[in-house]
Amino acid sequence: MDQKMNTLSINTPQNVKFEYNLASLGTRIVAFAIDYFLIFCYILLIYLLLAKLGLFLRDDSWLVAGVYGLLCLPAFFYPFCTETFFNGQTVGKKITKIKVVKIDGTRATLYQYFIRWICTIIDVFLGMGAIGIASIIVTKKAQRIGDIAADTAVISIKQNTMIQQTLFAEITKEYSITFPQVIRLTDKDVNNIKDIYNKGYERKDYNIILALSNRLVELLEVKPQMRPEEFIDLIIKDYYYTFKNR
Repeated sequence: MDQKMNTLSINTPQNVKFEYNLASLGTRIVAFAIDYFLIFCYILLIYLLLAKLGLFLRDDSWLVAGVYGLLCLPAFFYPFCTETFFNGQTVGKKITKIKVVKIDGTRATLYQYFIRWICTIIDVFLGMGAIGIASIIVTKKAQRIGDIAADTAVISIKQNTMIQQTLFAEITKEYSITFPQVIRLTDKDVNNIKDIYNKGYERKDYNIILALSNRLVELLEVKPQMRPEEFIDLIIKDYYYTFKNR
């Protein structure tokens, strides 16, 4: 794995490089603010609901505290549960288009999400967040203490414009078709191909691209002597050139 400024690059076993941008400090703060605003709203809603039901008028303070604390537990576990079930994203991270991944770019494990969540005590609640912010600023991979402990990083999953430029490059008049078998495809097929191709890059999952390439080889009955991502890119260009004037 090699590293550039504000980016991480990984090589797959098939020797294909994926590069993704590290999430900026500002974006992470916005995501955090959204998440904790939602947590605050939930806790406030529970309080107002219990107050309306008259729970806080009871003399048994232990009962009141127990019921209130129990109903607030989902807010306590919110960061850990959402990252676990939503593939490294909370609501705030989804909105800001960032996610938690292993340092090699693959999906983090349940244990890693747990470690990040536990270390929130150090990163956020000790020093009013100063420790976490300082750690993100000074570390090469923009990691807070929880990320360092869990061996994770937070990346941006906004569409890579370089991929778009490669995939949708304008076809010139001198373009020569490599695979005339693309005539078997339809507009819907090609749109699906593009969607799957982009999804593979977005998820940093080369297996998706490899499976797509194998399916096209089978469907078009061709034997491309090139890497899968180059083959898919060429199929799309061939299709556009074949039908651009029809």
